[in-house]
Amino acid sequence: MKSLLVALSGIACSVLIGVLLGYSVFELTPLTCGIALGLGFLLPLVLVVTKRRQIRLEPSNHYWIMGALLIVIFLAFAVRQFGWVIFVRGDQIRVLSPNNLGDICLHLTHINYLASNPTYWPENPIFAFDKLRYPIGLNLFNAELKSIGIEPRLGIILVALAGSLLTLRALFLFNGSFAVASFLFNGGLAGFVFFKTFVWQDYQADVAWKSIPLALFVTQRGLLYAVPAGLLLLRHWYTTLFERRRDQQLPFWAELLLYSTMPLFHLHTFLFLSFLLLCWFLFGDPNWRGSLLRLVAASLVPATLCVYAVTGFSKTDALAWYPGWMARETGASAWWFWLLNFGLFLPACLALSIYLLIPSKEPTRNLKQVLSLWFFPSAAAFVACAFVKFAPWAWDNTKLFFWAYLLSMFTLWKAFLSRWHPAFRAVVCFGLFFSGFISLAGSFVTNQKGFQIGSLSEWQTVDEAMHSFPADTVFAAYPTYNHPALVNGHRLVLGFPGHLWSHGLDYRGIETQLNSLMQSAAGWEQTAAELGADCLFWGRFEEAHYPNSKKEWESKCPVLAEGDWGRIYDLKAVEKTSKVSSFGFRVSSSGAEPGVELEISQPESRNSKVETPNPKP
Repeated sequence: MKSLLVALSGIACSVLIGVLLGYSVFELTPLTCGIALGLGFLLPLVLVVTKRRQIRLEPSNHYWIMGALLIVIFLAFAVRQFGWVIFVRGDQIRVLSPNNLGDICLHLTHINYLASNPTYWPENPIFAFDKLRYPIGLNLFNAELKSIGIEPRLGIILVALAGSLLTLRALFLFNGSFAVASFLFNGGLAGFVFFKTFVWQDYQADVAWKSIPLALFVTQRGLLYAVPAGLLLLRHWYTTLFERRRDQQLPFWAELLLYSTMPLFHLHTFLFLSFLLLCWFLFGDPNWRGSLLRLVAASLVPATLCVYAVTGFSKTDALAWYPGWMARETGASAWWFWLLNFGLFLPACLALSIYLLIPSKEPTRNLKQVLSLWFFPSAAAFVACAFVKFAPWAWDNTKLFFWAYLLSMFTLWKAFLSRWHPAFRAVVCFGLFFSGFISLAGSFVTNQKGFQIGSLSEWQTVDEAMHSFPADTVFAAYPTYNHPALVNGHRLVLGFPGHLWSHGLDYRGIETQLNSLMQSAAGWEQTAAELGADCLFWGRFEEAHYPNSKKEWESKCPVLAEGDWGRIYDLKAVEKTSKVSSFGFRVSSSGAEPGVELEISQPESRNSKVETPNPKP
């Protein structure tokens, strides 16, 4: 358990120190990033090693044969998905998962931008009119790794594999083999189609409640930290508050660090954990209130600052009444939608709720009281997600459904499954996990070649040409998820509209102005000034999507950089009478042909289609 605590605390401390250095006069340079990483892991290591009391948490159940099998499956999944989460084949940069087309490009954008030493709090590289309101924790950690020489694509793979190991360990600590199976094999009825087709594939890809490891864990990088850290906190609270086993509690500094910094990594996890603490304070043992108040009081200022940093308290369309969740978008009847997506899980939870509400005598009364404080808050969160959307895209509720599901499975194990005959338990587990197992297994035999997101030679030559531009330079370019300027960490007026919409950003009016500028419509000089665009990038995306542009800037703006990939024009120069660049430099570069072209359509919303495969933001 010490290694898990040191690793998670080291990541949190490295990110915190990095943020503080970003605000300081020292800034985030290769030297200071090395200091942040070194101190970040050294401090918790010293605190843990010098702690007199033994820090240990033991797994809650032991089934060694099943546990060993699940370890093999989990590691096979992690190596397969994260070893090729982004890879190069020839001149093509590819991703293995179609869910990662948009997400991995966004993470590359953040990592490369944060590594360019921007002013803190950083501006948003995909929206030039706001701060970066996004949980940047793990991307900042990767940016620090880049600054000390670990290339982002390699860094993403290494951090993902390390996060997988931490998650596996935390799942075993939380609820043993059953927690690992719950994480790997969530599902409903979709996978049972296998008995009709006998084809191995991800049958849950087309339903709302998708495979957690494939649709969430692989794409939402913050979960690589949030899942093990959240599970470690939950295990700590269960053993200390409910079981009163003080010998297994975390040090207070670790509890405070993991909880209060959680918004920097994954806001939904922080919200769920906070809701649990509130429920326990209101309905739990009065003797707990002192410990809970101490944690909340100590966390109030740092946690509030972290929430403000990643949200600005100003997200639009982030909370709305939306009964039925994704059933409204599928058009399916309510009962069939929920049964198809969750299968046996929902009837099992209904039976558990009835069981917990029926009064009973000792010794089960105490167990029921304990499990009620875990199950009913989780059930309340689940029901809330079924009627309220907590983000512009309703599917993002899955990030809360996930935690409600995991804790409900924990209580199902404690109340029923752990006490049943192994044969009956096996039948129930088959009903709960078969669909998810088929989906996960199907991922091993599908998408063998992955999907292209860019050209290595193009990205490299663009990076070389734009290396000298200051971090705060804003470029007008076609807004897409894999633009070479964007993935190399440069700020665009607008990034991919699917990301903008899902982040709650009102971009429609600005998009109209950007199109006017790129088409070289009348008054484009004034439009460029209103957009705050310093430069205009004209490459293959722009040539393809603005074929009728008059390109008047070619005669009025100096060329700051050029190559086979295109040109960059100095828009600020239109305010001057001379043709001297306002930046005072000019770069010329050449490179290999950009390779295979990507056909990308402009989405109307996050749910809009792009040409197959569709990048899920």
